[in-house]
Amino acid sequence: MTKIRSRKRSDAASVEDGQVAKFLHESMLPEHVAETRHFVKFCRNSLFIRTWLLESFAKKPATQIAFRKLLADPAGIGAGAPLWSPLMTRMVLSEPPRPAAGTGPYGGLTEACLLALIKRYQGGGMDVLTFLLVRLWTRLAAAGHKDVPAGFLDAIATHWTAVASDPSGRLARDFLRAIRFFGEREGQVIGEADFGHTNSWKIHVLLYLLDYPKPRYQVGELHANLPVKYRRVDRRSVRQFCKEHGIRRDQKPGERPALADDS
Repeated sequence: MTKIRSRKRSDAASVEDGQVAKFLHESMLPEHVAETRHFVKFCRNSLFIRTWLLESFAKKPATQIAFRKLLADPAGIGAGAPLWSPLMTRMVLSEPPRPAAGTGPYGGLTEACLLALIKRYQGGGMDVLTFLLVRLWTRLAAAGHKDVPAGFLDAIATHWTAVASDPSGRLARDFLRAIRFFGEREGQVIGEADFGHTNSWKIHVLLYLLDYPKPRYQVGELHANLPVKYRRVDRRSVRQFCKEHGIRRDQKPGERPALADDS
């Protein structure tokens, strides 16, 4: 038994030494070399990038000119530029939507806002982005993915900076809590029992909003569409939940009158 444990420690140390050696090697490369290594990796991993680079960019002067303009001034490039299809160009240049407050289709909220609220309540007070990134990462690891998806790169780099530079250590603690949360449920279906009664009914309300977009919602409607086991939740709690998150309510005859500042 002692020999087995010793061998396992030795194997773990060997892996760790290899990872450190790899990091030190790559971190000491000149920046332009490191960038080129990543460029080669992207090209190898993406048939789309290889095809565009070797066909459109290599053989079409108009594409080369448009790409130089894109690098110089992204804001000056329109969707019709001879780079990719108009749809592809719009997506490459897109930014997160920033609608005016209260103009979303879900009682004034946007889809992104609802999804963030759902993750907040699923995380039970953990930092939302930390909880979300750990969740996505555990799914990728379970599926055998080793490379970081391109869509995660900026978020991961930005959030890692935030975690490492947080003097309170709160983000680091939330990171560990999220890892523990999903680690304890590895291979299991994560459901409402894992989120607790207090948060689960709120998640159901938010999911109902996602399924049925409206300018306003009646409290009675939201309460009636809760699963039966949550019908004991007081309607006043549902009303307070809507007020807390700015969900517009529809006050029609027959519903209990609104309290002060009830919008």
